Amino acid sequence: MDITINRRYRDALYDGLMTDFTAIGDIFSHLHNDEPSHARRLHRRFAAELRLLDDLGWEQEPNAKEFELTMPARELRPVIERVYWSAVASLNNESDELVDEAVTHLSDATVACPELLARLADEAIAPVPDVCCAEALATSA
Repeated sequence: MDITINRRYRDALYDGLMTDFTAIGDIFSHLHNDEPSHARRLHRRFAAELRLLDDLGWEQEPNAKEFELTMPARELRPVIERVYWSAVASLNNESDELVDEAVTHLSDATVACPELLARLADEAIAPVPDVCCAEALATSA
């Protein structure tokens, strides 16, 4: 099942992936410290995230307005959950001056991620419309 998302949701996921990719050097550290099981775990995590990046586009500012997520739900769900919980946890790590910016990023992720997770959970029940719920609510108000 493919899901199409809008640019706002794409940017929230992209930002979350960029934050998580800061830990990609940990693979080297684990290998250097003879911890191959930890390195393999990170490899699997980053392989899934890089696969999502293929759907989102590798550019910071792509030209597209919609993005088709082609990953199977069982692979996509953990990535989206990780992005969501990372965004929630980031509020605890921000200084007061950065809280407003963090809240902006968090609000995008807290809207996008739960909705996408719900759509993934419902994939076997009914077809999913291409318009995101938050977007539909905004246009109906």
